[in-house]
Amino acid sequence: MEPKIVNLPQFYVVGVCVYGDGKSGLFPKVWDVYFRMRKDMKWKNEKVGYGVEFYTEEFQKEKKWFYMACGEVENLDNIPAAMVGKIIPAHTYAVFTHKGLLRDLGKTFQHVYHEWLPKSKHKIADCYDFELYDERFQGGDNPDSEIDIYLPVVEK
Repeated sequence: MEPKIVNLPQFYVVGVCVYGDGKSGLFPKVWDVYFRMRKDMKWKNEKVGYGVEFYTEEFQKEKKWFYMACGEVENLDNIPAAMVGKIIPAHTYAVFTHKGLLRDLGKTFQHVYHEWLPKSKHKIADCYDFELYDERFQGGDNPDSEIDIYLPVVEK
């Protein structure tokens, strides 16, 4: 699986964030909360969602990270009190497409980080990555679903 390399400008997201290990069932639940809360926001594209993972030093120690279910907005001026806003920096990204069931997304991440990245001419440029859910995502149980994974990268 070879990625596309793309350059994206800075953009803004607003959503709901949790801290966990991905095994406890928190990540799907945060999407439920996000979908309930998002109706009062003005989105750049209501049909696109993001799952942003932020890896702090706790990730190395505890294998836990911050996960944010979110959508893109024009700016961070009007964030509801129960939601959070983040700036996703301009970067060069390696983009991988996961095809299949959502429960297998971890296998794609394993391939990206443990097989492709060590052999590639790239290294991670920042402490996050994100998933892009657009019209190709047809539900977590649909084997025809597609999700793009974006890794900020620089050449080694």
